Amino acid sequence: MASLRISIVTETYVPDVNGVANSLRQLINALDPGCFQVQLIRTRPRSEWKPEVEEVWCRGLTIPMYPDLQIGWPARSEIRAAWERFQPEFVFIATEGPLGNSALNLAIERHIPVLSAFHTNFHRYSSYYGLGWIRTLTLNWLRRFHNRTAGTLVPSEEVAAFLRESRFHNVQVLPHGVNCTLFHPRRRSSGLRQAWQVGEADRVMLYVGRIAAEKNIPLAIATYDRLRVSRPDLKLVMVGDGPMRDEIQTSHPEVIFAGVQTGEALARHFASADLFVFPSVTETFGLVTLEAMASALPVVAFDLAAAHMHVRTGLNGVLALTGEDGHAADFAFVAAAEALVDSDLVALGKAARATAEQLSWESVASQFSGYIERQLDRPVGQIIAESKTMV
Repeated sequence: MASLRISIVTETYVPDVNGVANSLRQLINALDPGCFQVQLIRTRPRSEWKPEVEEVWCRGLTIPMYPDLQIGWPARSEIRAAWERFQPEFVFIATEGPLGNSALNLAIERHIPVLSAFHTNFHRYSSYYGLGWIRTLTLNWLRRFHNRTAGTLVPSEEVAAFLRESRFHNVQVLPHGVNCTLFHPRRRSSGLRQAWQVGEADRVMLYVGRIAAEKNIPLAIATYDRLRVSRPDLKLVMVGDGPMRDEIQTSHPEVIFAGVQTGEALARHFASADLFVFPSVTETFGLVTLEAMASALPVVAFDLAAAHMHVRTGLNGVLALTGEDGHAADFAFVAAAEALVDSDLVALGKAARATAEQLSWESVASQFSGYIERQLDRPVGQIIAESKTMV
């Protein structure tokens, strides 16, 4: 059966454990196989992985300070050979590294329509590692890259507004969805809670993500310390890994570190907690927020990204406002967490689940298809019908 051939290029994909890899996989799996034939060009996976679509593996290099991530090498010849076989009618570039740049240059030469995605605030991360001086350089590089494509897809209106102000062209919002079958409150595990040494009446505060400065981890720990003053039985469980883990283990040996979790194991960790804390201010979206909500966890987060879009104070969580004064923002976040922990977490969690159930990846894939149709100036179904008549 004829279908539109789309080549997707990315420097990160499962089995990598991060929001970009996970969301891209969910999008690909939600695309109608009767309408799309997908080729994935990616860095070579570093652990066992069975491809679900056609994959072309290219060389990658570990990113400094991010040992779990790779950046792709330039791969013009590999991409050319892959496209000679596949003959893509459309290209989607999910990451802006050397691999994505090679694909963009080649697509422009071949007059293949290209859309790009902006997933990660690399220019903001730099300030957390004493590299604030490269912020402008990084943003300039990103702008030049994305403005060479037909359009840039971003996960929230907040990010879209920032990029438009920064002179990015043709920016459009493509929100993320959430897998409500995988992330479900029925995965709550009494055995896991026993391993954490908590009873059903005790409260577990969960954090999921990289344990690093750019995720504002010190604020998560300060919030935990404050809440324990009135709730000494409160447990903090941290899922993930990163450079701050050893420091926290030394200063807070009672904190439970679960390491990196994926799939059903990750879903059990979400469902077995009672509230979700996410202090990051560098997210373009923050998919873990939706995964927590799907697991019936009320959320405390800053009024940014996914939380801004889907969390409503008093309904399914509590939001804290950000501002130029970092100390005031931190105080607001701790106050929000105090308000949440004393609330009816079960009722708020049910509302969080109800919100997540409206955010399917199928609807996201439909919007993605619409963006492609606009670039090609005709519906995907019409393109497929035309290709059939040419056989």
